[in-house]
Amino acid sequence: MSVSAAKPKRECAGFTMIEVLVTLVILMIGLLGIAGLMAQGQRASFEAYQRQQALALANDMAERVKANRPGVDNTAVTTTYAAAVPVATPAGTSTRFTALTTGTITNCATSNCTTTDMVQYDAAIWDGLLAGAAAETDSGTGTAIGPLLNPRGCIQTMPGATACPACGGPPASRQVTYRISVAWQGSYSTFAPAAADTCGSGLYNDPRTGTADDTFRRLVSIDVYTVIPCACP
Repeated sequence: MSVSAAKPKRECAGFTMIEVLVTLVILMIGLLGIAGLMAQGQRASFEAYQRQQALALANDMAERVKANRPGVDNTAVTTTYAAAVPVATPAGTSTRFTALTTGTITNCATSNCTTTDMVQYDAAIWDGLLAGAAAETDSGTGTAIGPLLNPRGCIQTMPGATACPACGGPPASRQVTYRISVAWQGSYSTFAPAAADTCGSGLYNDPRTGTADDTFRRLVSIDVYTVIPCACP
């Protein structure tokens, strides 16, 4: 009678505690990377939204200038658009808009206005839009919540403006180019705008330290080319 050979014992297969811990560590590293990418994506999305709003506000003023071309001509109005919203005192502080609401500036939506009145009115409306006058307000404080973080708007006359020729020849015109700029607070450091684009320069800080840092200044600009007929007596 033969005796069958005993079958060798099979060891139970499974994960050891060390293997489980290593797997968890690798999984957590991957999840942290995904969380970082999501945070970066949200910041980029917010920056893109801010830039879109800034372009819309710059375009708003550009259309106002195009609709009131005599407001560019310093021989036709006492205050041009460039004088109404200079780099030294940019729009966005709500000062001009307050003057409009209190009647210091003529409301051209309800009154007949001269070209100069229209320039002041457009500057005041733009100031209010930048400051968030048409946006929502904080339910607790009543403060306007604007579409941009600490926005400022400026209008500059660019170099290269031409002059009218002497009277006596055929009808002529001269050209003036305006640069309409909107600056706002960035959420992270990138690079400072060009030295020639000074709108809002020195007004923006590193939010972590509170120190002035121009690499946190965001800026968009639109150039408006205007042709002004030359008037001769």
